[in-house]
Order: sequence, then C-alpha cells, then structure tokens
Amino acid sequence: MTETNFAKGITAQNLRAFLDLWPTVLNGIEETIEIMNIDGDRLFGNGNDQFGWCHLYELPIRDLINKLFSELTYIVPESILSGWYKQAANCPGNIGELPQLYNDVNTHFDSRPAPGLEQIEAIRPHLPEIGALLIAIRYSFYSILYYGCYLNELIVRARTGDNEALFAAIRVDPTVVGCPSVIDRISKARRLQDQGFLNELRKTESGVSNKRKQINFQMMRLVFKVLTDAGAVRLSDDQLHELFIEGLQLYTANEKGGGAEKALRKHADIYMTQNATT
Repeated sequence: MTETNFAKGITAQNLRAFLDLWPTVLNGIEETIEIMNIDGDRLFGNGNDQFGWCHLYELPIRDLINKLFSELTYIVPESILSGWYKQAANCPGNIGELPQLYNDVNTHFDSRPAPGLEQIEAIRPHLPEIGALLIAIRYSFYSILYYGCYLNELIVRARTGDNEALFAAIRVDPTVVGCPSVIDRISKARRLQDQGFLNELRKTESGVSNKRKQINFQMMRLVFKVLTDAGAVRLSDDQLHELFIEGLQLYTANEKGGGAEKALRKHADIYMTQNATT
C-alpha cells in the first residue's frame, strides 16, 4: 500500500522518524551549549562574557543555519561540511535525510581527538559566534514547539504592531528584548505610559505556560510547521485523521460526534497558517 504524500514526498513514516530524532537533536544542542558553559574560560578566553545572540532573532532561521555552517568551516574540513550542507538542503522537502545527516555529524565528531591548545587558539575567535548561533537556533526551535513558528517570524509580526507575538517571543527567550525592534516598542510604551502594554509585558516573566508544554501538542505544531515549510497549504479531514490519529498517534479520536476531530481541524487551520501563535 502506497503511503500518503503530505507535502514534497513527506510521508507519515518520514515524520515518525523525524519526531523520534527531534529530542536527540535538541539534546545535542543543549549538551554542546553546556560544554561551552563549563569550559567557557578555556574555550573563549577573554571573550567568555563578550557575546550575545538577541540580534540574531531578527534573521530568518535559514540565515542562522547558513551562518552556522560558515563558522563551522574553521572547525570541520570544507569537503565534509559541504556534504552535510547538501544533505541539510534536502531536508525541508525530504526530512528522511535528517537521521542520516545527524548520524554522519555525530560520527565525525566522535572520531575526532580532543582539540589541543594550538587548535583551540586557531578557532577561538569563531567560538563566540558559534555559541551565539547555537543558542539562537535552540530557542527558535523551542518557539516552533510552543507557538508554531520561528522567533524571527514572531518579531516580524511584533514590528507590525502585533503585541501578542512580541509577548510570545519574550516568553520563549527574555533576551529578545535586546532586539532593536523590540526595544523600540517597549521604549514607546514607557514614553507614553501605556499601562496595558506594560502590565502584559510584566506577565511574560512567568514564561511559557504549562499548557503549551504539553508534548503531543508540541509535536503537532512541529509537524504542521514542517509541512507548511514544505509547501502544504491545507490537509483534508481524512489526511488529518490518517496522519495525527492513525499514523503518528498524537491525537485521540472521539467516537461520539467527532468532537475531537473537529478540534483537530481547528488546530490544523490555526497552525498551518504562516506565523501562528494562537
């Protein structure tokens, strides 16, 4: 039986493999950042406290990944990096490439000896930018899980006056307030004594709500984002049932009146639109 193609050759099997890999990718980023924090003085030297990343949230995720690959040329041979880049370029429409790419990257770094002092000195100038990019990418990925879109997409909307998008971005990473466009909006509110805005801004200190941390809904937002980025516009009710209830088992059908399936339809209509936050 031929599997349903949901967008650019993406099947439920591809998506299952992608969701299985996703926590490992996030953990890998977290562990790398933790190593940088633990060994910060040795790796960064005087630059340990001299880099930020909030400015990177103004850039699309593709630009962040391109910048990361560019900086990695100082650590990984260009011939190897070029191969990884080609694999990554296939990922938006063929996420089946991702598990192999992740394995290739891990195999390369696991087989390398720990860098010596001379190597560290050579790459030291590039480590702050690599660290900043990894942090920005990490929180942009979390933004998908919580709000169904990247942080830069929230900030684009904030620039057009969407306060809810701005508050959502701050909940994901409070350093977002360092972005020039966000500073401008907060400064305007302070100048005009816009208490409604300022009160809502204070509420962002509590972070992302527990409701948005429910794992099945995070995975659903992630799948919707993958399909949207791959060109899918709208899934039919039958496709939603096949994918989320039967295939990925992220949603439970309700035999009485189809109430849950109606909610699934509403959920899809929200998160298969560009830059959703609801």
